[in-house]
Amino acid sequence: MSKSESRASGSSSLPLWAAVCFFVSGAAGLLYEIVWSKQLAYVLGSSLHAVATVAAAFLCGLAIGARVLGGPLSRRGDGARLYAVLELGVAVLGVALLPLLRGVEPVFGHFYRTLGADSAGFAVVRFVLTFVVLLPPTVLMGATLPVLVEHFEKDLVGPALARLYAVNTFGAVAGSALAGFVLMPTLGLARTTYVAAAFNLAAGALAWYAGGARKAAVAPAPAAAPAPAKAAAAAAPIAPAPSVVPVAVLFALSGFAALAFQIAWVRLFSLVFGSSVYSFAGVLGVYLFGLALGSTCISFVLRGGANLQLFARLQWALALSAAAGLHFFGQLPDRMLELSLRSGASWSALFTGQIGLVAMLLLVPCALLGALFPVATRLLQRGRGGEAAGFAYAVNTAGTLAGSLAAGFVLVPALGVQGTHVAALGLSAAIAVAALALGLARRELPMGELVIGVAAAALAGALAWGAPAWNPTVMSAGVFRPVRASELQAASRVSGGGGSAIERAVFDEHLLYYKEGANATVLVGADATGQQRWLKVGGKVDASTKDMETQVLLGLIPAATADSGARTLVIGLGSGYTAAAALAAGAGKTDVVELERGVAEASEFFHEPARNPLRDPRVTLTIGDARTLLEHTQDRYGLIISEPSNPWLAGVNNLFTVDFYRRVRSRLEPDGVFCQWMQLYEISPETIRSMMASFLEVFPEGDVYAVWRAVDVVLVASPGGRKLSLDRLRGPEVRRMLDAANIARPEDVSGARR
Repeated sequence: MSKSESRASGSSSLPLWAAVCFFVSGAAGLLYEIVWSKQLAYVLGSSLHAVATVAAAFLCGLAIGARVLGGPLSRRGDGARLYAVLELGVAVLGVALLPLLRGVEPVFGHFYRTLGADSAGFAVVRFVLTFVVLLPPTVLMGATLPVLVEHFEKDLVGPALARLYAVNTFGAVAGSALAGFVLMPTLGLARTTYVAAAFNLAAGALAWYAGGARKAAVAPAPAAAPAPAKAAAAAAPIAPAPSVVPVAVLFALSGFAALAFQIAWVRLFSLVFGSSVYSFAGVLGVYLFGLALGSTCISFVLRGGANLQLFARLQWALALSAAAGLHFFGQLPDRMLELSLRSGASWSALFTGQIGLVAMLLLVPCALLGALFPVATRLLQRGRGGEAAGFAYAVNTAGTLAGSLAAGFVLVPALGVQGTHVAALGLSAAIAVAALALGLARRELPMGELVIGVAAAALAGALAWGAPAWNPTVMSAGVFRPVRASELQAASRVSGGGGSAIERAVFDEHLLYYKEGANATVLVGADATGQQRWLKVGGKVDASTKDMETQVLLGLIPAATADSGARTLVIGLGSGYTAAAALAAGAGKTDVVELERGVAEASEFFHEPARNPLRDPRVTLTIGDARTLLEHTQDRYGLIISEPSNPWLAGVNNLFTVDFYRRVRSRLEPDGVFCQWMQLYEISPETIRSMMASFLEVFPEGDVYAVWRAVDVVLVASPGGRKLSLDRLRGPEVRRMLDAANIARPEDVSGARR
């Protein structure tokens, strides 16, 4: 053991074993969070409300662990071995939690049915149950940081805390990459949990060994009698330390701003890069890497201590960097277009370029966010190092929890993504000024520092005010699709408009509707004539007047195959033409489930008021997750039509699995019909085979219809050889639907059968 390790208990040095342990622990923590979130998504759904519930319960557990368990444990001494026991506990509880999460599904289902999916009562019950289930392992996770901080910095926290926080966050980056690109696709949820538990056990074993080795190497020294001068100083009255409450409030607000930034950035980049799992993992990875980098860099500064001046400078620097980013965010679609054309068919080149763009814009503000935690912890310290770390962690987590809920449910729907970003940078600037004013009131800072801070905040405000407003049509251009990128490039060369390439390409497009909803960004656009219209969700076209054949046949074919008047469920509203077609072909009482309310509002632009399916008395609209409804409802259907978005989108892939199809079958009447839309374009042959195999495993009998230039297929599973009834396709409302789809005769519908 090195000399630095022998002094670790009372110094800021961080031995190799501790760095390895906390790195591995950070990776395990992200693996658990992803696995638990995925499993709970099966139970609660993929809506923002469900995702926020899981995140809130997870964060609450970490905060309680840091404050309630971590602080008291840190005073017990032998931090290495206490940490080892905590890691062992996380491993045991982490493995036990997955089957427990699966076991609570009936409990959630009971309250879903009795209280109602959209009720406040169910929202409370959903959070409480999730919180209780996640509490034991997350509390142990939250306690690990205070215990190790106390082991290395009993007196004043600083460099060791910053480095522990950094290596833990670097571990989280590795865990995120492992989960998204390696473990989850190849091993699944259960085995990924075992990998995470193995990481915990390895970290615990290493810490236990290091703790034993240190005990053997360090012999207790006899207590020395205090010197007379020191004894007199100890007996003298000590001036009361300033209250930490104002700093705690500012740090909580800083956490609030951090999560508002994160949610705004995720929404922004998902709109430009697409909502795939890989794009999300890339943005999250850069965010976490920036936090770790900032914490690493600030560890060298903290050797000289921390004060309100440093805290304020980090805040106004964050506000300035965020304000500067506003001038570049609007250019992202054009940068993405250039990157897509340059990368060609190389996915790795495209993904690497996306990571580079994210890093160029976010690395500096994320590094500043990462530096704030160790600085604020030093400012909040009024006792031992472990207790200070636990208190700071709890305060910051409370702020991040409030920020995530407020940004997702209030700020983005009310202000939009750009407005949320501006609000977060304004809050950061206000925190900086408030911190400097507090330092001035305490006579810790000169007036000149306050003047500089106010000037920096004003500059950030001026930069934000002068930033151009985003063009919704440009931001939602969908340039992340290679085919769309080529179309935009070609259109930009012949357009009569000015500006950037994408501005020229969309010059003739008219914006009819735009909403940044809680779950997605929704846009309705039209061409110069107003005849062609399209619905975009997250920048991707989900319905248009060009592909009416697919939308109409998705409703007509299964409705004309099922019993007349069959109780119907339509999964995914889109433009509403599928639901309208099913009703025209004889569907009875119809439930439509749609995740984003903005889609329901946007669908009105595709129908005359009198023919809007949502105004049909037979139709009931539910805003929520389809998997959750199928799992917990007690209703049974004679017809279920599933037309979600593309399976490569995050969350949507859950609707193309064996598990989902089994849920569908459980809700069908014995003679019920199930219809599934499936794309054949912009997707690998291996993925198509996998989706087909999943469908056939649950529904081995039925028909396949090739539609819309044979790039879409309609899979219709029907029992007992039931076939399409052409007589049901001869009414006047069906004729109107066939005309909209440019289909001449009902017989042409059956001709699409393969």
